[in-house]
Formats: sequence, C-alpha cells, structure tokens
Amino acid sequence: KTCKSTTILPIISVLAKMKVVNLHRYVDEGAVTASDFDVVEGTVPEKLADGEVLVRALYLSVDPYMRGRMRNVPGYFVGPFEPGQPITSLGIGVVEASQNPEYSPGDCVTVFMPWAEMVVFRDDQLRMAKKLPPAPAGLDRSVYLGALGMTGLTAYGSLETIAKPRSGEVAFVSGAAGAVGLIVCQLLKNVYGCKVVGSAGSDEKVMMLQQQGLVDCAWNYRSLSTDEALKKYCPDGVDIYFDNVGGEMLDSTLPHMRLHGRIVACGSISQYDAIGDQRYGVKNLFHIVTKRLLMQGFICGDFPAQLRAAFSKDMTSHLLDGKVVHMEHVTHGIENAGQAFVDMMSGKNIGKAVVAVADS
Repeated sequence: KTCKSTTILPIISVLAKMKVVNLHRYVDEGAVTASDFDVVEGTVPEKLADGEVLVRALYLSVDPYMRGRMRNVPGYFVGPFEPGQPITSLGIGVVEASQNPEYSPGDCVTVFMPWAEMVVFRDDQLRMAKKLPPAPAGLDRSVYLGALGMTGLTAYGSLETIAKPRSGEVAFVSGAAGAVGLIVCQLLKNVYGCKVVGSAGSDEKVMMLQQQGLVDCAWNYRSLSTDEALKKYCPDGVDIYFDNVGGEMLDSTLPHMRLHGRIVACGSISQYDAIGDQRYGVKNLFHIVTKRLLMQGFICGDFPAQLRAAFSKDMTSHLLDGKVVHMEHVTHGIENAGQAFVDMMSGKNIGKAVVAVADS
C-alpha cells in the first residue's frame, strides 16, 4: 500500500484537535491497567517553524520493554515516561507538511514518536528517522514494526551473533507465539534447519504454532511444566534456549541444556510486574559453569550496520519466499492504545502488537 498525503502546504488546516495518550501515573508493581493511561485532547500548531515536519501517525508499536518505563526508575537504555506526558514508542507515519528540505509530503517514515494522532518533529528529532520504501507484495507498512522492523532485527541479530544455530540442533523458544518468538521459531526451523519446540500461554496459541508448522512441538506452559515438557519433547537436551520469559521457566530449562549450549536472554516478561523480593530467584545457575553455557543479553543498538543491512535483505527474501510469515495483532484507534498494551502484557496477542491510528 502507498501512503497518500492530503496536505502539501506548511500552513496546517487539518485535525486542529487531536487525541494524545499520556501516562496517568507510575505503576511500580503489579499489572498496568487501562486506567493508567489518559486519552487527552491536543492541538496541532497552525504553522511549522524552519526545519520542522508534521507527521500523521499510521501505526504505533506496542512492546514489553515499555513496562520498565512505567516505573520511576532509570531504564536500561532510556529513562522512564513522565505522568501527564505522552507515551512514546516506535511508530510509522506519513509526512503531511514539511519545512524541512529532507522530507516531502507523502514520505512514509519510521521514528520513535509520542502516542498522538499528529506529531511535529524538529530537525534534531529526526536524526534517527528512516524513510520507508513500499512494503513487500501483499504486506502492509506495519511490517516495518514487525518482521522488517525492530522485532525482526531482535530475532535475526541475536540468532546470528549469540545463538549461532547449526542445522540439526535442538532449540527451545519461550513466548513462541509472541512478536519476537514467532519470528525466532520460523528462522530456526526454516532457515537454520533446527528442531524447534516452543511454549505458549494458551491452547489456541499451541494449536496455531503446530497447525501452521511454525514449530515441531509446542505446549501450554499453564498445563504442562517446562521440566515435564522438555523431558518429553527434548529427551537428549537443548542446544539453544531463546528466553523471552525468564524466572521459573529459565530456571527449569538450565538443567536440560546441552554441553556448550547457548541461551539468548531476550526478555523476562514473567518478572516485569514484580519488584524486589517478588522476583523469582533463579537457582540452577551453576549449570552455566558445569556445561560451559553461553548466556548473553543484548539490545538492538548493539548490532553493527553491516548486520542491519544483511537483515533487511535476508528478511525481505524470507518473507517473499514464505520461510517467514508476518503475523500481527492489530488494535484500531489511538484511544484504545492503553488497552492494547494491557492485552499484550497479559498475552492476548499472537504476533506483533500494533495500534492502527489511521488508514495507510
């Protein structure tokens, strides 16, 4: 699909009022609820200053890492959100008006943006922005928040640099039906040639994973423990554990790791709502020593430009030839963005969670 602009002048005459989603309060412990977000009215400025660009939001990314920014504590690479100020995340938008020679009306861009229907960016705020080409055939531009965006790069980059899979190895992916987990499963199975087993939080997700051939085996961790499942599906052990869950699931997996196994520490969603002593204490860490395991965390900013270029080329190819299928859970309307975050944290999504703010 192509993005179309209706405004070509720096004088802004559309959407004088707009919706904005702010953080209502910090949530130090426990689950975030929809009442922790405020939908307020914002105003679009009448004119743009030199260097400014007006962007109409199309899609907003909803991601687990944002939970950490809803506490008043330093983040692992960015600080907390502020109550009374907009939530921000990676998004996709179309340029509606521009006083910046680098951008023209109709350009589609991806950039970290406030949760608002319209956003004015200064020149210095666009340094990390990226103009987007048309999406591959049959896909919407929201794929640039999923398989061709940070989600896909998370999966691709960590497998290439940490897991380093080899054909025939056994891989376990927790959170296998989530945004990153789904892509990891498909890359491991269809590109690297691994045996892939995955855990998910509902029978519906397990059925989807198995019926669509995204994994070799899957189970509902609510009805079958990790220890029992790995004994059943991986009797000879696990070479690669892609960890999206942390806590007790990580603890239960460590004894099943093979010699020189690799653990990709991608996330720990089971622990995000807990603080202090509420967090699960992993007890089986000595297996890292005796089995000479590699366990490594990462963020996407670690990956060099050469890997990012390879990712874009390879993932596009995988999407076109069917080795990777992009799946997303779309919530419509920016006023429902808070609920979209709540639903994602409680595991209601299959694939990448996004908010569709406007039609592209």
